[in-house]
Amino acid sequence: MEKTDLVKALRHQLAHVYWLGGSPCAGKSSIADSLAQTYGLQIYHCDDAFFHHQKIVTPEQQPVFDRLIHLSSDELWIQRPVEQQIAEEIAFYREEFALILDDLLCLSRSKPVLAEGAALLPECVRPLLLDPHHALWIIPTKEFQLHHYLNRAWAKDIVKECSDPEQAFENWMERDSGFASFVAQEATRLALDVLVVDGWRSLVENIEVARQHFFVPGI
Repeated sequence: MEKTDLVKALRHQLAHVYWLGGSPCAGKSSIADSLAQTYGLQIYHCDDAFFHHQKIVTPEQQPVFDRLIHLSSDELWIQRPVEQQIAEEIAFYREEFALILDDLLCLSRSKPVLAEGAALLPECVRPLLLDPHHALWIIPTKEFQLHHYLNRAWAKDIVKECSDPEQAFENWMERDSGFASFVAQEATRLALDVLVVDGWRSLVENIEVARQHFFVPGI
């Protein structure tokens, strides 16, 4: 099957899927869980699927993914420049997207699916959309991201094994901020909608914005 024909086929096979992408620490999971409960949706969290995906990747098919999951803490957070971390995170998600599609295609089509996660890059999702209102990207400001990561007890545990945990944490925050900027720019370039989270709206208000985007006709 030609690539264009494959994309057209996938577009129709995944017409029941809603896509909620964006950068970490924006409230995506909380928003997705609330919408799924309200509308009776199947929920697919990319972060949960990652643990299965890392068991099946190969150096031949997913070279960046395979290499990153075998790095030490220092190699992951300190020894790689932030610019490299951002570029390889993007490459990692590009490789994982095919695995995400396989998962989604295996889900029942008896009710709609809400797929959520940073792995849903705009460039990967856009060709599959019949309706642009089936996709939304949520991006935190750098200040919002840092404030909420610092309030998450587990966040410092991620880098505690590094030789310089403070530097590792700073690099991590810069990586996520750079990734957020990339996703926002790509979504805008592709005429896709972005919700910026800066703390002025409550989580309940952000859920309502997403609800209207996905489920209120004419919005």
